[in-house]
Amino acid sequence: MKNKILLKTLWGILALLFSANGLLAQEIPIQGKITSSDDNMPLPGVTVIVKGTMNGTTSDFDGNYNINVSSPNSILVFSSVGFVSKEIKVDGQKSINVSLQTDIAALDEVVVVGYGSTSKTKLISAVSTIDEETLKKQPVPNVSNALEGLASGLFVQQGSGEPGFSNSSFEVRNFGSALVIVDGAPGDLNQLDPNEIESISVLKDAAAAAVYGVQGGNGVVLITTRKGKIGKPKLSYSNQFTYTSLTSYPEFLSSADRAEILNEGLRNAGQGQFYTDEEVDLFRSGADPINYPNTDWRDLVLKDWGFQQQHNLNLSGGTEKVKYFVSTGYIDQGSNYTEDVLSFQRYNLRTNVNADVTDNLNLTVNMGARRQINEAPGYSAFDVFRELSRSLPSDLAYYPDGTPARPSTTPFHVVEGLRDFNAGYYRARNNNFDAKISLEWDVKQLKGLKLKSYASLVYNNHFNKSWGKSFDLYTLNRQTGNYDVFRSTPPGSPSETILTQSTNYSNHYVLQESVNYERTFGDHNVSGLLLAEIQKIQGQDFNASRQDFQSTFIDQLFAGSIKNQRANGGEWRENRLGFVGRFSYDYKSKYFLESTYRYDGSSRFAPGNEYGLFPSMSLGWRLSEESFFEPLKNTISNLKLRASIGTAGNDGTSAYQWLSGFNYNLFFAINDTAIPTIDNTALPNRDITWETSTTYDVGLDLDLFDNDLKFSFDYFFRKKEDVIAGANASVPSTLGVGLAAQNFHEYSNEGFEFSIDYNKQLNDNLKISALLNFSKSREKAVFIDETLHEDPFMRANLTQTGGYTGLRRGYISDGLFQSQEEIDQWAVQDNNGNTSLQPGDVKYVDLNGDNIIDVKDQKVFGQGSKPAMNYSLNLGAEYKNFALSVLLTGAAGYDIYLDGEAQSPLRNGFNGYDYQSDYWTPTNTDAAFPRITDGGFNDNNYRHSDFWLRNGKHIRFKNINLSYTLPKRKENATFDEIKLFCTGHNLFVIKDFDEDFDPQMGPGNGFYYPQTKSITFGINVSL
Repeated sequence: MKNKILLKTLWGILALLFSANGLLAQEIPIQGKITSSDDNMPLPGVTVIVKGTMNGTTSDFDGNYNINVSSPNSILVFSSVGFVSKEIKVDGQKSINVSLQTDIAALDEVVVVGYGSTSKTKLISAVSTIDEETLKKQPVPNVSNALEGLASGLFVQQGSGEPGFSNSSFEVRNFGSALVIVDGAPGDLNQLDPNEIESISVLKDAAAAAVYGVQGGNGVVLITTRKGKIGKPKLSYSNQFTYTSLTSYPEFLSSADRAEILNEGLRNAGQGQFYTDEEVDLFRSGADPINYPNTDWRDLVLKDWGFQQQHNLNLSGGTEKVKYFVSTGYIDQGSNYTEDVLSFQRYNLRTNVNADVTDNLNLTVNMGARRQINEAPGYSAFDVFRELSRSLPSDLAYYPDGTPARPSTTPFHVVEGLRDFNAGYYRARNNNFDAKISLEWDVKQLKGLKLKSYASLVYNNHFNKSWGKSFDLYTLNRQTGNYDVFRSTPPGSPSETILTQSTNYSNHYVLQESVNYERTFGDHNVSGLLLAEIQKIQGQDFNASRQDFQSTFIDQLFAGSIKNQRANGGEWRENRLGFVGRFSYDYKSKYFLESTYRYDGSSRFAPGNEYGLFPSMSLGWRLSEESFFEPLKNTISNLKLRASIGTAGNDGTSAYQWLSGFNYNLFFAINDTAIPTIDNTALPNRDITWETSTTYDVGLDLDLFDNDLKFSFDYFFRKKEDVIAGANASVPSTLGVGLAAQNFHEYSNEGFEFSIDYNKQLNDNLKISALLNFSKSREKAVFIDETLHEDPFMRANLTQTGGYTGLRRGYISDGLFQSQEEIDQWAVQDNNGNTSLQPGDVKYVDLNGDNIIDVKDQKVFGQGSKPAMNYSLNLGAEYKNFALSVLLTGAAGYDIYLDGEAQSPLRNGFNGYDYQSDYWTPTNTDAAFPRITDGGFNDNNYRHSDFWLRNGKHIRFKNINLSYTLPKRKENATFDEIKLFCTGHNLFVIKDFDEDFDPQMGPGNGFYYPQTKSITFGINVSL
């Protein structure tokens, strides 16, 4: 209902906007065509405005424009990025064709960097950029989900597709969680509407990130929101209607298949079969669905297609004095559950205004507000997919009269629990507001000097409510014909009802005062920045719970029992103070030098250890500007070498570890009375301080064939020192108190990345493009605290220091035993002369050659859980009014580990996945899985070993976008643009393992909401 009302409202708004065409004054119509003076090619998107007014338009794909003027003396101003603006007096003309000259200086792309911007030519640090048009082609609810494959050096993984909980993790060069800056202050990119974003810059080396001091050690992602542009008001509306389906998730065993597997397990255990052949046939045929059912629990819980929609309405424009951008957005994301119990909504509002208060005083005000609403069932996604694997197909979900049947192996009923929120609900309301204001004074008395004041407030408020309740399940008593009642309680709770509520808020203040100087003296260009920054963060949280409610109809705390009630809360504060300096120099845009520093302090550390200096230095040389390079200029338009070294920090650890603390609410029983006590926390460490990361980077930028082909390459090495960790492995637990964290771990990253970007306008109608990105980075443990093994063989195989991080340790497998003779001749691996082993069991390697396979034969194995490499290919073509783009992404150099129920069927008596049917038997010796064992568990087969390791390398068809822009017609001049598009997202993946999980799967047992693929239809309208 709410979707219908929303759609009617939006279409009503559009109808009103379109009808306004008749109200516009149309006195003198002017038309013409705009071309480039270089090649006479048409120029689309050129702004045409009547000087001194807000009346304007833009040229279409063929360079044509139409505009109405009120006077024959009007002056038309033609402007476009990369071209010299031109003014032409109408002077009674009805047709005005214009040829614009290339502006060489303006063609130099502007790149946003820390506390400022620079030109692409002068950029000598490692920075990748993503523009708004590329971002908006991704039909996803969260910006983080759109980043994969769009920039080199950015590693993105999405572990879940659950609405409201599908954010991707992203790291710069596999360094760890990156700092996100939105319009100058720390923020959350997933709270933004993609239509609000103008550009994203990824600061990858320390030369770029060092200006962020103790927060910049893992790289920085800078988000710049959209600003208004000079021209008439431009109103744009866009929508996306998306149908989602799961990318991949295995089917579960049928009743007949499970019956055969159960019988096989019992035979292997020397027992008689549980089901007769006739009963198996009844399961398979479906002839007696009441007594021999084949319940498809997955089909009852999941539907083929879910639905989501996204809408945005924005207005932009301005004059030479005032420019504005206003945007409102809405997203409604449904799920693939058959019951309408899981959803996510977000409302976005943004207004950005830039005004010249005087000729030399500029005011910028950016404000944004968001409201997020999560609604989920009492069963979490983990619960739902766990119960899907445990619910037996041989159990009825419902009796013929609709009564919910109690499953035989689990106290939960996943279908009935989801229905009408029978098992309860989870609700979250998150409200966010940010306000950023800056005042910049251009000091006319000293050319090039600017003073700037900046203030930011980010306010977050979160409210969560989790209500768990019991519901009735029934078992048919075949003797009496009546139902026996069973109460299914909430997962993890002994009580029939439990309510937990929490609320928290936080304020993040940022104040900056800066002096910026930029001046050219002949062939010498210099610029400098001095900045002081204060950050203050404060917040409070409170949570409470009660159990044993008298009625499930009153889900309020006052209605619960006080017997087991709980309440907790706290407050936090922290501060940072930083001083930033940057000096840049170049000679003839040929030789470049840049040096930065940040002197930073953090309240997380003890007095005397709060402050540190984080410097950087970078050099650049444009060989293409040398005289000896002149013969190659027709082919190589730009060749730049760069090198940098810099240090950044990381204070991302628990605050106040330098103080002694206490834990409250520990109870001891004295004379049958619970007495509250306190206990000390870990030992304090007054010397604890930030981590430091020193990064070395060398790079090359190469532009060929009139900038049609661009190539960029970087090699980097990072050393991370003074990493905060506890000495829990080398010190025995008998110490009696927790050890203080220390700065003593060391890590290193080494890798390289490159991008190849090709763009070519082949003729008036056809343009093609291709962008290839590749990144490789792996982390090594230079030193970590770990147990020192006395056995030299174990020390060599299990020591993690000196090796890659994230690796697993366990046994090395060598396939499956094929005969009893092979078992008898093999090293003892069951501590009992191999008497418990049978053909079809996993065979392990005797690494130390002592003819006994035990803990001394374990070693580190695998590639790690984080991809060491990622790659992408973005192809595009534009033909007249059609545009097509295809994005392929992929990753390699990491593993997936199957665990728990994903390893074997019958685990703890539950069901299994269909791929587990390929198990070893005397007639299926080339099986993928070991023999079936009674109960689904076997001490030998399910040891932690590389047998369950799967190579995660894959190529994903990430995004395919086809659009058509309607030709701009004179009689329909109200519209600047009408674009129709269709997008396929996550359509399919080519992977290296057979199990039907996504290569970016969450937990190894399969208990997660899978990633989704989607088909989207939408329209963009501008007028």
